Amino acid sequence: MKVYIFSSSKFCDAFIQWFQKLLRYGGIGRGRLIQRVTTSFCLVLFVLPMIGFMIPVGATDASMETMWWDDTTVDRNKNGIGDMIEVHKDSPYFLDDDGTLPLIIDFDHTPTEQDVQLLEREVNYQHQFILKHIDALAGRIHVDKLWDTLDMPGVVLLELDGILEVANGDASVLHGVDQAWQATGYDGSGVTAAIIDTGIDGLHASLDDQDDNPSTFDPKILAFYDAVNDPSATNGTEVFPYDDHGHGSHCAGTTAGTGAPDYENIGMAPQANLVGVKVLDGGGSGSFATVMAGMQWTVDHRYEYNIRVASMSLGGPGAIEWTSSEEDSVNRYANEMVRAGIALFIAAGNNAVSAQIGTPGSAEDVITVGALDKDSSIAIYSSQGPTEEGRIKPNIAYVGSSVMSVAANTGDGYTAMSGTSMATPGAAGVAALMYQANPDLSPFDIRNIMQETATYRQCHYMGANEPCAEDLIPKNRQNNVYGHGEVRALDAIMEAAQKMYMFDNSVQITITSEVSESERVELRTNDAISFEISEGVESIQWRSNHLRDDWSNIHSYEHTTKAELSAIDIAHQLEHLPGIDLQGNHTLSIRGIIENGTSTASTPIVTVNVMLVNVDTDGDETESKGFLSKSEMVAAISIFVVVLLLGLVVVGFASEKEEGLFAGKETNALFQAKVEEDDQS
Repeated sequence: MKVYIFSSSKFCDAFIQWFQKLLRYGGIGRGRLIQRVTTSFCLVLFVLPMIGFMIPVGATDASMETMWWDDTTVDRNKNGIGDMIEVHKDSPYFLDDDGTLPLIIDFDHTPTEQDVQLLEREVNYQHQFILKHIDALAGRIHVDKLWDTLDMPGVVLLELDGILEVANGDASVLHGVDQAWQATGYDGSGVTAAIIDTGIDGLHASLDDQDDNPSTFDPKILAFYDAVNDPSATNGTEVFPYDDHGHGSHCAGTTAGTGAPDYENIGMAPQANLVGVKVLDGGGSGSFATVMAGMQWTVDHRYEYNIRVASMSLGGPGAIEWTSSEEDSVNRYANEMVRAGIALFIAAGNNAVSAQIGTPGSAEDVITVGALDKDSSIAIYSSQGPTEEGRIKPNIAYVGSSVMSVAANTGDGYTAMSGTSMATPGAAGVAALMYQANPDLSPFDIRNIMQETATYRQCHYMGANEPCAEDLIPKNRQNNVYGHGEVRALDAIMEAAQKMYMFDNSVQITITSEVSESERVELRTNDAISFEISEGVESIQWRSNHLRDDWSNIHSYEHTTKAELSAIDIAHQLEHLPGIDLQGNHTLSIRGIIENGTSTASTPIVTVNVMLVNVDTDGDETESKGFLSKSEMVAAISIFVVVLLLGLVVVGFASEKEEGLFAGKETNALFQAKVEEDDQS
């Protein structure tokens, strides 16, 4: 923003001299009129610059900043054409019969439909996706048009739209998940995990509903998005969940399968909900762009389906040189997902040796998962860090060998699979239990708690790997083989539960309201959720599991063993949450706060699914008065100042006229004669 500076005092002096000359010619006195007019005018000159400084400052000139694309390992020679494009631009693996390459086109702004149309017109761009969260487009362009594309307005970098592939019993016992179920009662209720993979078999007995009772309507899979075969169907309900490969269903069963019909292969969070996001085809592979389209859909619908956890068991084929940079488009998208509130678990990969964790497992903010054998030693196939930037990865390790889970398209069959792909959804299931224990946690809280409660393993633990330099560091907390170590589910869940209050399971809360066939408590305007407490507690708190909500007290609670939460109170809380439909399904968490001397504890959290049906808040809530934006406030102040000063001038003229300072016609004649005399001279 340019600022022009001038001398207000000098300008005022010149104005005073001119105005005095005008008054002298017209016979007008120099009384209070001069004083008021000149003072008012000079006041304007001094006030307006201050108003200008109040105006919000826009973005500084981009040329003065160092942007991520100015210095990135995606483009080491800094010519704007990603290195992988230059390596593979003639490869039949990417180049089609028409000579076009699949590209990620990075912009210095969020691209619009106008940008798409410009590229289509100027370089015959074949559009696929707008990747708004990382300011990019995905599509195909002829190899001869790369430099022309780079010259288009706003385009800062071209990346190759690479390929990602699937990263291919009792994990619950090894990691203590079964102990966590028994000690806390948590089973993932109220939490939704997204499986971003080859799809989910919505007809399998372990994944079709929550209570395994076909007479009730309580689907486990809340939504399904197919970025591979039907990317335009984005509402989540247009495509029935399917899996034409099997990998995604196996992962979904590991995270949240009920284990039906025999319950021998139960997922880590068996009552969690699922969202299926198909980004890999029937052969188990997909492009960067398709994967990011699924990631984008997940972020866009996180509030609608309460998506708190996501599992991505996929990675680049071959060596790390294919896909490795922190600034790779998929890495940047992965980090954006975490910042949007989703704990993202990604497979470390199955390349077996060190320095082989690439996109997207090398992303800084994600939780990268290595694989363990059943004896808790590192699996021989599990990829090891560091990343290209020297960052230690993986973050944690989980069982990935011979994991029994859903066999897709078999109805109720199970099969064993091995790989970091199998470890990743298991760790994600533990995170779902942690979110049930404490809905307030952020993805970074999840990562930190899981890391700090993990059992550290030296690189050479059980002789499964060679020693490393980190083994010599006293009390070391992370290495490039096991990360922070083996996940301990009970420890992680208890740490999550006790982040604010101690955990006390001696007092229980039980929902007594009638539940419908859809496994929900239906509430109308005058209804309430009823529940009983085994003992009196100090207070009862509740919150919805929407990401933007927080805990509230039930003020009507009278320290007895019975309590209610009215539909009106629920509605008043939810109507202030952005992006939430008041009428319809919601998941609530309820806890009791226990005061015991100097300590404060919480009862186990109870999860209840409710449906608000035509709940009317009666309009008795006083609407919150919005505040003016900064620009609106500046405009209002400016108008006020101008009106005030004009008013002072008008009052000055009126008062001076009343005191006889204006000489009427005689003054006008004298003024005219003086002007003519000056003209002749």
